[in-house]
Amino acid sequence: MFSLDSWWWRFLETYVYAELPPPPRRRTTPLQVLCVGPPRSGTESLSQALAILGYDHSYHGWDILFEAPHRMQDWAALARTKWYGRRTGSADLAAADFDAVLGHAAAVSDAPASCFAAELIAAYPEAKVVLNTRSDLDEWLRSMDKTIVAINDSWMFWLIHLFHREAFWAWHVSQRYLWAPFFRAPDGHMATAIRRNGKWVYQGKQVAKTHL
Repeated sequence: MFSLDSWWWRFLETYVYAELPPPPRRRTTPLQVLCVGPPRSGTESLSQALAILGYDHSYHGWDILFEAPHRMQDWAALARTKWYGRRTGSADLAAADFDAVLGHAAAVSDAPASCFAAELIAAYPEAKVVLNTRSDLDEWLRSMDKTIVAINDSWMFWLIHLFHREAFWAWHVSQRYLWAPFFRAPDGHMATAIRRNGKWVYQGKQVAKTHL
């Protein structure tokens, strides 16, 4: 298995599936709320509720995949920096790095918030932090198995991503760069990691301790 920081993935990203990225965003509204709970923990409902309360825009993991033009290459670059560090040796991510993709957002939840919880909390110290969770851990794991794991196990989705540039980035970012390392998958197999480590990661204190 090639590391995501290897020449192989950089070649695919830079040449085979390359897309012209949109210009970076600038901060146009303060980022006020960080909902750092894991997926399948009411993230979409929470995002919609925040939008109703006037936190515009309320950025959710769906935005990574479906906003137009998409910025999935930028999210991949952020994740690579987080997990592997820059060539200079630094792995720090500052507000300016996140503003380039979240500059229009007043609130953020789901994948962008949970996978970058520590970095976002450090970058936006004035933002309120919400640790959204589900009370039934077994039900959460069943929900994960029916949704995120089911997609990862799908040969159809995997095959499509090889032949469609945008589908490649959607799979590459969500399945490889975000959820696989989040659920501690050193071999890159996200579904196995969720089934093996999901409860441990969900119950982990690293997010709460970071904020304290």
